[in-house]
Amino acid sequence: MLDQGRCRWITGVLALFFSGWAVLVLAASDELRKSVANPSISGENLQQYVVPLTVDELSELTSIWQQHLAGALEEFITLNEGLEGLDEVQAEEQRNKITNFSSEVERYTENYQIVLLAWQSKGASPEDLTPYQTYLDSTRRASLKETDARIVFSLIVNWLGSKDGGLGLLLQLAVFFTAFIALLFIARFVRKFAAKGLERLPAISRLLRNFVLMVVYWVTVVLGLMIALGLAGVNVTPLFAVFGGLSFILGFALQDTLGNLASGLMIMVLKPFDTGDYIEVSGASGSVDAMSIVSTQIRTFDNQIIVVPNSKIWGDVITNVSAAKTRRVDLVFGIAYSDSAPQALEVLKRLVAADLRCLKDPSAEIFVGELGESSVNLFCRPWVATDDYWQVYWDLTGQVKEAFDKEGISIPFPQRDIHLIPAES
Repeated sequence: MLDQGRCRWITGVLALFFSGWAVLVLAASDELRKSVANPSISGENLQQYVVPLTVDELSELTSIWQQHLAGALEEFITLNEGLEGLDEVQAEEQRNKITNFSSEVERYTENYQIVLLAWQSKGASPEDLTPYQTYLDSTRRASLKETDARIVFSLIVNWLGSKDGGLGLLLQLAVFFTAFIALLFIARFVRKFAAKGLERLPAISRLLRNFVLMVVYWVTVVLGLMIALGLAGVNVTPLFAVFGGLSFILGFALQDTLGNLASGLMIMVLKPFDTGDYIEVSGASGSVDAMSIVSTQIRTFDNQIIVVPNSKIWGDVITNVSAAKTRRVDLVFGIAYSDSAPQALEVLKRLVAADLRCLKDPSAEIFVGELGESSVNLFCRPWVATDDYWQVYWDLTGQVKEAFDKEGISIPFPQRDIHLIPAES
């Protein structure tokens, strides 16, 4: 065990060490306070030095910089008042002094604004912050009113030629537009590259392919636009927050549209039809002209354009007429009971065999289908390519009429025999 003398000695050494460390910390803190209150400090250094300061320290620092700004404005106004009574040469020299000193006033104003923003970010109450912000706004307007017209013009010219002013803004715009034009070429190149990749997937539909290429193009444009704005010196971080808020709001406002979007994606992935297919859906029929993420455009035979929401299509029965490569043409011809059915069947077989568009496999089916009220109905069912369906349908109908006329086979129309029974007198 240590004796009391050694314990006191160790305790004294530790106390001396910690007291010295505390003195160093306080000294460093005092040095920091002196630095942030120095009127000659630059804005870049001030932004760094105010980070460790507390709310109370920033409140005190705001008052200090308000005094610095007030003194600079007082000197600026005094220089402006000194223009009175001077000749042209002396006035020009005075204006040069005012123009040079205006940059100092601007530096004081920027530093004062930096301190205010730091104080606000650390939790300053609006009641404490409002008087200082009001003072800053009012001094900007007042200093501009007190400035001579020639000095204002000189300040504008200097701003236009400075890197932090008009010249810098012009360079930023040039960088932005150059990057944006290059971005459009890059987006097209990415879309072509993606198109070549999608060509290796034969199972993908044209609708899904076009949709994927559109998404790739616009995603490239949006990301490139963010990069271009960043190169131009624009802070794009708040834009992401804005986009997030807008997407949340639009999600509620566009529920039906989002339903159409989901239905469109299901149609593109599962491929119940593709562009160019003839479909019947939701009371509309025609060939699919185009499809977006929310609607499908259908073109009828008489060249009418029908736009159907995708949710209506996906929630209804879809009939894809042209999905298969071959189709069966169903024709019905009626002959009189007095005519020869075998003779009529031979005529139909001969006409089908002579038409090269009618397929041999599967073979056509030609037979007596039913005995109607006024005719014997013959069924003619040849198989054709889907693209030849309507042409074969119309051609065979006309050829059968002419052949039946030559063979003396009649095509009856509905008739009724009416028997009159005389009433007894």
